[in-house]
Amino acid sequence: MRKNNEKRLTGEKKRATGRDAGIATPRFAAVMASQALSLLGMEILQFVLPLHLLNLTGSGALYGGVVATGFVPYTLLAPVGGVIADRTRKRGVMVAVGTALAAAMAAYLPLAGTSAVVPATVAVLMLAFAAQALEQPCVQSAIPHLVAPTEVERAVALVNQMGMLTGIGGPVVGGLAFGFFGLAPIVVACVVCFAASAAVAAFAVRVPYEPPARTAGALATARADLAEALGFLRSNPLMWRTILGATLVNLFGSSFFNVCSPYIVTETLGLSNQFMGALQGALAAGGLVGGAVVAAAPGRFSIRSVPRLLACVAGGIALVAAALAAPLPALGTYAALVALYLPTMAVCMCMSVVATSYLQMKSPGTLVGKVMALALMLANFATPLGQLGYGVALDLVPAWAIALTAAAATAAVALWLAQTAHEAQRQAGASFSSR
Repeated sequence: MRKNNEKRLTGEKKRATGRDAGIATPRFAAVMASQALSLLGMEILQFVLPLHLLNLTGSGALYGGVVATGFVPYTLLAPVGGVIADRTRKRGVMVAVGTALAAAMAAYLPLAGTSAVVPATVAVLMLAFAAQALEQPCVQSAIPHLVAPTEVERAVALVNQMGMLTGIGGPVVGGLAFGFFGLAPIVVACVVCFAASAAVAAFAVRVPYEPPARTAGALATARADLAEALGFLRSNPLMWRTILGATLVNLFGSSFFNVCSPYIVTETLGLSNQFMGALQGALAAGGLVGGAVVAAAPGRFSIRSVPRLLACVAGGIALVAAALAAPLPALGTYAALVALYLPTMAVCMCMSVVATSYLQMKSPGTLVGKVMALALMLANFATPLGQLGYGVALDLVPAWAIALTAAAATAAVALWLAQTAHEAQRQAGASFSSR
């Protein structure tokens, strides 16, 4: 009788976590579905709303400034999101985020055609990025609870692939719909996506949750949690270097693609918004390919392969600079950009999945949310600076010169990471020999 009860309890525990089924669990699928709808809405609004301002003003500085402003709450709230992810029910956070964003987009439409369009756009973007800061740590920290430990890297790759699929669908559909039908259908689509995401989270998402002990007030507990996560990271130098490298990559590389691409297509080349949507789709398709490579062969890339991957990214950006400097017609330059963006982003995604999986697998279960939140905060801390800098530079110097500078800076980061990785390996070897 006792053995039967133990078997029954063990079976219930496995079903509660869902980890005995590997990666094919209904709860992991529910989180994926809710996140897909939320990210689709995010991709649409983050692509179309700043582009709407760029069409109205033609100012690269305003465009870069508006996009950069959105990252401020993302950076500031990321640690809070990590604490919330580890101390509250993740489903409740996902429901609240979807509901708030649906309401915000519904309120934005009446203001889009007024003189308040700039502050309204800034407010919606800030809310969207704040929502991401709270939701992303919940999704990232849920993965180890929903799949088997051996499937974490594959699950991370699938989550990133899903993000790339929404990255394709959002800008392409958003850009085409915006070009042909205007802003109103975009806003309606966003409202539907966010409302559906909240509904899926409310009725289908179930993440195992055990309330952690709390012996102090909320602020004191948050400070203690973050101090514990920072202490853990300080004791792992390679994790710190990985996060710092991601910060520099966002400063020089990601900001270039995010801010310069729309300006190059619509202002430098003089092409329509539909072309920008297609180029954004090429970026997302490249990310999908990169995620598929990692998902098909988990373990093929280690954390020490990141410098080589980043060097390839630097080479891709250098080729973009060459294409922009070449005396080609607008459509010829555009075709070259599409051909270069796809493989460059594929390598970027391989690098991102490897780094993210490494941080998740090396972090203790009680610290995953906070470590990932700190990583997101620090990695994205430089993004607004890069976006502001590129936005101002676009109004002053040719786009090819900006791309060449971004390539050189990215190559320098790759060289630094290679040197630090070699040093870490040498120290690890010395420590092993001394035992």
